[in-house]
Amino acid sequence: MKILTDDISNTMPQTRVRTVQPSNIERRFMVTVSVPIGDPPSPKGWHGVLATDGNIASGTINQAVVYPAMGGELPQAVVVTIGYPMDNPIPFMTARNQDLTPTPWPEWDEGYGKVLGMPTPPSGEADVFLDFLSDQLKPAIEEEFSVDPAQWSLVGHSLGGLFATHALLNRPSEFRRYLAVGSSYWWRGGEIFKQAEAFAVQADASDIAAYIAAGTIETADGFAKSWEPLMKQAEWQEYIEIMCGFPEIVRDSQRMVDLINQRGGVSATFDSLEAESHGSAPLPALSRGLRWLHANSAGE
Repeated sequence: MKILTDDISNTMPQTRVRTVQPSNIERRFMVTVSVPIGDPPSPKGWHGVLATDGNIASGTINQAVVYPAMGGELPQAVVVTIGYPMDNPIPFMTARNQDLTPTPWPEWDEGYGKVLGMPTPPSGEADVFLDFLSDQLKPAIEEEFSVDPAQWSLVGHSLGGLFATHALLNRPSEFRRYLAVGSSYWWRGGEIFKQAEAFAVQADASDIAAYIAAGTIETADGFAKSWEPLMKQAEWQEYIEIMCGFPEIVRDSQRMVDLINQRGGVSATFDSLEAESHGSAPLPALSRGLRWLHANSAGE
Protein backbone atom coordinates (compact mmCIF):
# COMPACT_ATOMS: atom_id res chain seq x y z
CA MET A 1 0.00 0.00 0.00
CA LYS A 2 1.30 3.42 -0.98
CA ILE A 3 0.28 6.66 0.73
CA LEU A 4 -0.22 9.11 -2.14
CA THR A 5 -1.37 12.13 -0.10
CA ASP A 6 -1.30 12.79 3.63
CA ASP A 7 -3.02 15.87 5.06
CA ILE A 8 -4.13 17.12 8.45
CA SER A 9 -7.92 17.41 8.65
CA ASN A 10 -9.20 20.95 9.20
CA THR A 11 -12.54 19.68 10.52
CA MET A 12 -11.69 16.82 12.91
CA PRO A 13 -9.02 17.08 15.63
CA GLN A 14 -6.13 14.63 15.79
CA THR A 15 -7.05 13.36 12.33
CA ARG A 16 -5.14 12.69 9.15
CA VAL A 17 -6.79 12.35 5.73
CA ARG A 18 -4.93 10.17 3.28
CA THR A 19 -5.24 8.92 -0.26
CA VAL A 20 -3.88 5.40 -0.49
CA GLN A 21 -3.17 2.98 -3.30
CA PRO A 22 -3.48 -0.72 -2.40
CA SER A 23 -1.07 -3.16 -3.99
CA ASN A 24 -3.91 -5.54 -4.89
CA ILE A 25 -6.52 -3.04 -6.18
CA GLU A 26 -6.08 -0.50 -8.97
CA ARG A 27 -8.49 1.97 -7.37
CA ARG A 28 -7.48 4.59 -4.79
CA PHE A 29 -9.16 5.02 -1.41
CA MET A 30 -9.58 7.87 1.05
CA VAL A 31 -8.61 6.90 4.59
CA THR A 32 -9.09 9.01 7.71
CA VAL A 33 -7.17 8.18 10.88
CA SER A 34 -8.14 9.81 14.20
CA VAL A 35 -5.73 9.19 17.07
CA PRO A 36 -6.35 9.82 20.80
CA ILE A 37 -4.19 12.36 22.61
CA GLY A 38 -1.37 10.97 24.73
CA ASP A 39 0.11 7.51 25.04
CA PRO A 40 -1.76 4.21 24.68
CA PRO A 41 -3.11 2.91 28.01
CA SER A 42 -1.61 -0.51 27.35
CA PRO A 43 1.78 -1.64 26.02
CA LYS A 44 -0.18 -3.56 23.39
CA GLY A 45 -1.58 -0.31 22.01
CA TRP A 46 -4.90 1.41 21.48
CA HIS A 47 -8.14 -0.26 20.47
CA GLY A 48 -9.02 0.21 16.80
CA VAL A 49 -12.34 0.96 15.08
CA LEU A 50 -12.54 0.55 11.30
CA ALA A 51 -15.65 1.77 9.47
CA THR A 52 -16.73 1.68 5.84
CA ASP A 53 -18.44 4.56 3.98
CA GLY A 54 -15.96 7.13 5.20
CA ASN A 55 -17.25 9.78 2.80
CA ILE A 56 -20.33 10.30 4.94
CA ALA A 57 -19.52 8.54 8.21
CA SER A 58 -16.12 9.86 9.33
CA GLY A 59 -17.31 12.54 11.72
CA THR A 60 -20.16 10.45 13.09
CA ILE A 61 -17.97 7.43 13.80
CA ASN A 62 -15.34 9.61 15.44
CA GLN A 63 -17.89 11.28 17.70
CA ALA A 64 -19.49 7.94 18.61
CA VAL A 65 -16.13 6.68 19.87
CA VAL A 66 -14.43 9.79 21.29
CA TYR A 67 -17.25 11.21 23.43
CA PRO A 68 -18.11 7.95 25.27
CA ALA A 69 -14.39 7.28 25.73
CA MET A 70 -14.02 10.63 27.48
CA GLY A 71 -16.57 9.44 30.05
CA GLY A 72 -15.05 6.00 30.41
CA GLU A 73 -17.92 4.20 28.63
CA LEU A 74 -15.61 2.97 25.86
CA PRO A 75 -11.87 2.46 25.61
CA GLN A 76 -10.00 5.13 23.71
CA ALA A 77 -9.41 4.00 20.16
CA VAL A 78 -7.79 4.91 16.89
CA VAL A 79 -10.72 5.49 14.53
CA VAL A 80 -10.19 4.62 10.87
CA THR A 81 -12.69 5.18 8.07
CA ILE A 82 -12.34 4.21 4.45
CA GLY A 83 -14.08 5.80 1.48
CA TYR A 84 -13.20 7.30 -1.88
CA PRO A 85 -11.36 10.46 -3.00
CA MET A 86 -13.67 13.23 -4.11
CA ASP A 87 -12.05 13.22 -7.56
CA ASN A 88 -12.82 9.51 -7.93
CA PRO A 89 -14.17 8.87 -11.46
CA ILE A 90 -17.04 6.86 -9.97
CA PRO A 91 -19.20 8.57 -7.30
CA PHE A 92 -18.80 7.05 -3.84
CA MET A 93 -22.50 6.12 -3.72
CA THR A 94 -21.89 3.49 -6.41
CA ALA A 95 -18.14 2.87 -6.01
CA ARG A 96 -18.92 1.25 -2.66
CA ASN A 97 -21.09 -1.37 -4.39
CA GLN A 98 -18.00 -2.95 -5.87
CA ASP A 99 -16.08 -3.29 -2.61
CA LEU A 100 -18.83 -4.16 -0.13
CA THR A 101 -20.64 -6.97 -1.96
CA PRO A 102 -19.44 -10.60 -1.81
CA THR A 103 -20.63 -11.81 -5.23
CA PRO A 104 -21.36 -10.17 -8.59
CA TRP A 105 -24.94 -9.21 -9.45
CA PRO A 106 -24.88 -7.49 -12.87
CA GLU A 107 -28.67 -7.08 -13.06
CA TRP A 108 -28.70 -5.19 -9.77
CA ASP A 109 -25.73 -3.05 -10.81
CA GLU A 110 -27.60 -1.92 -13.90
CA GLY A 111 -30.91 -1.35 -12.10
CA TYR A 112 -29.34 0.61 -9.25
CA GLY A 113 -27.40 2.73 -11.71
CA LYS A 114 -30.63 3.65 -13.48
CA VAL A 115 -32.28 4.61 -10.19
CA LEU A 116 -29.40 6.90 -9.17
CA GLY A 117 -28.56 8.10 -12.66
CA MET A 118 -24.89 7.27 -12.01
CA PRO A 119 -22.30 4.95 -13.54
CA THR A 120 -22.01 1.68 -11.66
CA PRO A 121 -18.93 -0.54 -11.42
CA PRO A 122 -19.28 -4.33 -11.31
CA SER A 123 -20.20 -5.66 -7.88
CA GLY A 124 -18.75 -8.63 -6.02
CA GLU A 125 -15.23 -7.74 -4.83
CA ALA A 126 -15.71 -7.89 -1.06
CA ASP A 127 -13.02 -10.53 -0.63
CA VAL A 128 -10.48 -8.45 -2.55
CA PHE A 129 -11.38 -5.43 -0.43
CA LEU A 130 -11.15 -7.49 2.77
CA ASP A 131 -7.69 -8.70 1.68
CA PHE A 132 -6.62 -5.06 1.43
CA LEU A 133 -7.98 -4.18 4.87
CA SER A 134 -6.54 -7.29 6.51
CA ASP A 135 -3.15 -7.54 4.84
CA GLN A 136 -2.25 -3.90 4.16
CA LEU A 137 -4.32 -1.23 5.87
CA LYS A 138 -4.69 -2.71 9.35
CA PRO A 139 -1.02 -3.75 9.73
CA ALA A 140 0.13 -0.31 8.58
CA ILE A 141 -2.17 1.44 11.07
CA GLU A 142 -1.12 -0.93 13.87
CA GLU A 143 2.56 -0.17 13.32
CA GLU A 144 2.32 3.58 12.79
CA PHE A 145 -0.27 4.45 15.43
CA SER A 146 0.23 1.66 17.98
CA VAL A 147 -3.03 -0.30 17.68
CA ASP A 148 -3.45 -3.67 19.41
CA PRO A 149 -4.05 -6.23 16.62
CA ALA A 150 -6.40 -8.15 18.95
CA GLN A 151 -8.68 -5.19 19.65
CA TRP A 152 -10.21 -4.15 16.32
CA SER A 153 -13.90 -3.46 15.67
CA LEU A 154 -15.44 -3.42 12.18
CA VAL A 155 -18.44 -1.17 11.54
CA GLY A 156 -20.73 -1.08 8.51
CA HIS A 157 -24.19 0.12 7.44
CA SER A 158 -26.43 -1.20 4.64
CA LEU A 159 -24.05 -2.77 2.10
CA GLY A 160 -21.40 -2.03 4.71
CA GLY A 161 -23.36 -4.18 7.16
CA LEU A 162 -23.43 -6.95 4.57
CA PHE A 163 -19.66 -6.59 4.21
CA ALA A 164 -19.02 -6.63 7.96
CA THR A 165 -21.14 -9.78 8.31
CA HIS A 166 -19.41 -11.42 5.36
CA ALA A 167 -16.08 -10.74 7.08
CA LEU A 168 -17.39 -12.24 10.33
CA LEU A 169 -18.67 -15.39 8.65
CA ASN A 170 -15.55 -16.00 6.60
CA ARG A 171 -12.67 -14.58 8.67
CA PRO A 172 -14.07 -14.30 12.20
CA SER A 173 -10.71 -13.80 13.90
CA GLU A 174 -9.82 -10.79 11.74
CA PHE A 175 -11.72 -8.47 14.10
CA ARG A 176 -12.73 -8.86 17.73
CA ARG A 177 -16.01 -6.98 17.37
CA TYR A 178 -18.50 -6.53 14.51
CA LEU A 179 -21.22 -3.88 14.23
CA ALA A 180 -23.69 -4.22 11.34
CA VAL A 181 -26.78 -2.04 11.00
CA GLY A 182 -29.48 -2.00 8.31
CA SER A 183 -27.58 -4.81 6.62
CA SER A 184 -28.32 -5.72 3.02
CA TYR A 185 -28.78 -9.45 3.61
CA TRP A 186 -31.18 -9.45 0.67
CA TRP A 187 -28.16 -9.43 -1.68
CA ARG A 188 -28.70 -11.98 -4.46
CA GLY A 189 -31.73 -13.49 -2.78
CA GLY A 190 -30.20 -13.75 0.68
CA GLU A 191 -27.30 -15.98 -0.33
CA ILE A 192 -25.30 -14.84 2.72
CA PHE A 193 -27.52 -17.09 4.86
CA LYS A 194 -25.81 -20.11 3.27
CA GLN A 195 -22.55 -18.75 4.67
CA ALA A 196 -24.22 -18.22 8.05
CA GLU A 197 -25.52 -21.80 8.14
CA ALA A 198 -22.03 -23.13 7.42
CA PHE A 199 -20.55 -20.78 10.03
CA ALA A 200 -23.03 -21.92 12.68
CA VAL A 201 -21.92 -25.56 12.69
CA GLN A 202 -18.18 -24.91 12.97
CA ALA A 203 -16.35 -25.18 16.28
CA ASP A 204 -14.48 -22.13 17.48
CA ALA A 205 -13.47 -20.94 20.93
CA SER A 206 -12.72 -17.37 19.87
CA ASP A 207 -14.06 -14.46 21.90
CA ILE A 208 -15.97 -12.55 19.22
CA ALA A 209 -18.96 -10.24 19.63
CA ALA A 210 -21.43 -9.11 16.98
CA TYR A 211 -24.07 -6.40 17.32
CA ILE A 212 -26.63 -6.45 14.51
CA ALA A 213 -29.35 -3.81 14.46
CA ALA A 214 -32.22 -2.59 12.32
CA GLY A 215 -34.77 0.17 12.60
CA THR A 216 -38.33 -1.01 13.11
CA ILE A 217 -39.30 0.80 9.89
CA GLU A 218 -36.87 -1.36 7.89
CA THR A 219 -39.59 -3.79 6.81
CA ALA A 220 -41.18 -4.44 3.43
CA ASP A 221 -44.20 -2.38 4.48
CA GLY A 222 -41.97 0.41 5.74
CA PHE A 223 -39.94 0.59 2.55
CA ALA A 224 -43.08 0.39 0.40
CA LYS A 225 -44.53 3.36 2.23
CA SER A 226 -41.41 5.52 2.17
CA TRP A 227 -40.60 4.71 -1.46
CA GLU A 228 -44.21 5.03 -2.68
CA PRO A 229 -43.62 8.36 -4.51
CA LEU A 230 -40.64 6.85 -6.33
CA MET A 231 -42.55 3.79 -7.49
CA LYS A 232 -44.25 5.85 -10.19
CA GLN A 233 -40.95 5.75 -12.04
CA ALA A 234 -40.24 2.80 -14.34
CA GLU A 235 -36.64 2.65 -13.12
CA TRP A 236 -37.76 2.08 -9.53
CA GLN A 237 -40.31 -0.53 -10.54
CA GLU A 238 -37.58 -2.41 -12.39
CA TYR A 239 -35.20 -2.06 -9.45
CA ILE A 240 -37.64 -3.52 -6.91
CA GLU A 241 -38.44 -6.35 -9.30
CA ILE A 242 -34.73 -7.20 -9.52
CA MET A 243 -34.61 -7.27 -5.71
CA CYS A 244 -37.64 -9.59 -5.67
CA GLY A 245 -39.61 -7.12 -3.60
CA PHE A 246 -39.02 -4.65 -0.80
CA PRO A 247 -36.33 -5.61 1.75
CA GLU A 248 -37.21 -7.25 5.08
CA ILE A 249 -34.17 -6.04 7.01
CA VAL A 250 -35.66 -6.54 10.49
CA ARG A 251 -36.59 -10.15 9.81
CA ASP A 252 -33.31 -10.92 8.08
CA SER A 253 -31.22 -9.34 10.84
CA GLN A 254 -32.92 -11.41 13.53
CA ARG A 255 -32.42 -14.56 11.45
CA MET A 256 -28.73 -13.75 11.05
CA VAL A 257 -28.23 -13.33 14.80
CA ASP A 258 -30.01 -16.62 15.51
CA LEU A 259 -27.62 -18.44 13.18
CA ILE A 260 -24.47 -16.73 14.46
CA ASN A 261 -25.34 -17.55 18.06
CA GLN A 262 -25.37 -21.27 17.26
CA ARG A 263 -21.58 -21.19 17.01
CA GLY A 264 -19.57 -21.45 20.19
CA GLY A 265 -17.29 -18.59 21.16
CA VAL A 266 -19.44 -15.95 19.50
CA SER A 267 -21.85 -13.63 21.28
CA ALA A 268 -24.34 -11.88 19.01
CA THR A 269 -27.36 -9.71 19.71
CA PHE A 270 -30.13 -8.19 17.63
CA ASP A 271 -31.23 -4.68 18.51
CA SER A 272 -34.59 -3.43 17.23
CA LEU A 273 -34.39 0.37 17.02
CA GLU A 274 -37.86 1.79 17.61
CA ALA A 275 -39.18 4.18 14.92
CA GLU A 276 -35.85 4.31 13.09
CA SER A 277 -35.55 4.06 9.31
CA HIS A 278 -32.79 2.85 7.02
CA GLY A 279 -31.31 6.33 7.04
CA SER A 280 -31.61 7.07 10.76
CA ALA A 281 -30.85 3.66 12.32
CA PRO A 282 -27.03 4.00 12.17
CA LEU A 283 -27.05 6.91 14.64
CA PRO A 284 -28.46 5.11 17.70
CA ALA A 285 -26.87 1.84 16.61
CA LEU A 286 -23.36 3.26 16.84
CA SER A 287 -23.84 4.49 20.40
CA ARG A 288 -25.69 1.42 21.66
CA GLY A 289 -23.74 -1.07 19.61
CA LEU A 290 -20.21 -0.04 20.51
CA ARG A 291 -21.06 -0.07 24.21
CA TRP A 292 -22.72 -3.48 23.95
CA LEU A 293 -19.78 -4.92 22.07
CA HIS A 294 -17.26 -3.84 24.66
CA ALA A 295 -19.44 -5.11 27.49
CA ASN A 296 -19.72 -8.53 25.84
CA SER A 297 -16.17 -9.25 24.68
CA ALA A 298 -12.82 -9.39 26.38
CA GLY A 299 -10.99 -6.16 27.11
CA GLU A 300 -7.24 -5.86 27.37
